[in-house]
Amino acid sequence: MVVGVEAYVYCRCWQDGVAAPAPAGPIGFDEEGRLGLLTPWDRSVADEYATVADWLRHGCSHKDMEFAEEPLGSWAGVRYFQQALREAGESHFPTLLRYLPETNDGCIPAAEVAFVLAELDHFEKRARLPDEVVLVDEATGEAMYGYIEAYHGVFIWGRYNVGVDPDGFFVVDMRVDPAVTLFRASRFDQRVLSGGELEFSGDGRTVRLELPPIGGQSPVPPQRLAVRTATRPAADFARMVATLRRLCAASLATGNPVNWV
Repeated sequence: MVVGVEAYVYCRCWQDGVAAPAPAGPIGFDEEGRLGLLTPWDRSVADEYATVADWLRHGCSHKDMEFAEEPLGSWAGVRYFQQALREAGESHFPTLLRYLPETNDGCIPAAEVAFVLAELDHFEKRARLPDEVVLVDEATGEAMYGYIEAYHGVFIWGRYNVGVDPDGFFVVDMRVDPAVTLFRASRFDQRVLSGGELEFSGDGRTVRLELPPIGGQSPVPPQRLAVRTATRPAADFARMVATLRRLCAASLATGNPVNWV
């Protein structure tokens, strides 16, 4: 199951005539950049679609006819990068903001890749990002979660939505309609209780809820947390920028789009 965004670029084996002959046709790229059978799907061509899918997996020396393939990142990471681009000035990044994925499909057309690379250069060298809102472990100063506008700051979903926004840390009870804010504080303690419960106390309020601890991936979950603002350099996005550069390089080498999945 895809829990984030992956990307790939097709090889040129089919275009250059070095792939095995396609078992059905017509073959080509659809409007979303996918290589495959161009006949509209219905049950009468189900067998042709199945044989073409197998051909795409095994029709040349490249696995799945992919010249390059790698994960772009989690959805939270993609949304965070999109937010940074908007905050740094939407007018500087029209191509990135148009073609970065909203769902697990679509592509960057090959003709747009040079513009993407120029915008990545601008982001790395010239972008000025505003301070961000983060939830930190007061003992270490480590930023644990940042405010992602597209998610309204929520980083845990379920019976309770837990998140951070410019007004502080919050827990919202989603079991009732309308939803009710059970806890909000800019600085608070958390205490792990028996029976899977967690206690939050801060700003004169205390609640006990069935929740995993914030920062529970650490050997000892943090006890004192606070919402602060922190500087955010473009270098924080270096991994995603580097991934996009590699994918764009593969697109330039093949003349094929960067596909999202």
